[in-house]
Amino acid sequence: MKIITNEQLPAANGHYSTAIISNNLLFVSGQLPVSTDGTHHHDEPFERQFEVVFENILQILHASDTEKEKIVKVTAYISDVRLWPEFNKLYASFMGEHKPVRTVVPVPALHYGYQLEVELIAEIKE
Repeated sequence: MKIITNEQLPAANGHYSTAIISNNLLFVSGQLPVSTDGTHHHDEPFERQFEVVFENILQILHASDTEKEKIVKVTAYISDVRLWPEFNKLYASFMGEHKPVRTVVPVPALHYGYQLEVELIAEIKE
């Protein structure tokens, strides 16, 4: 097992790792819309929160020597089921032709009032 860390990744804000590689799989903890410099984006529109979350995910994938086309499973938590169509549109644009398995879970609230949290599993490039 290898813990993925570097200064370009969002710091874990609790007793957990941001990402771990185990058995050629990358496990990424739930990513909130917090920039790597610590800026919180909870008061910004959903689209901006999505951008920050997926910028963080791209940085984690890069630090793990893999790419978005290697993502195999995504779980997204949204703070309101009415955000689902917008999430789906933004997600489809981000993923392009790649279609990993996905679960979208509407929840009553997320930490700090965020609207989005995303965790995933990806393969490591061979």
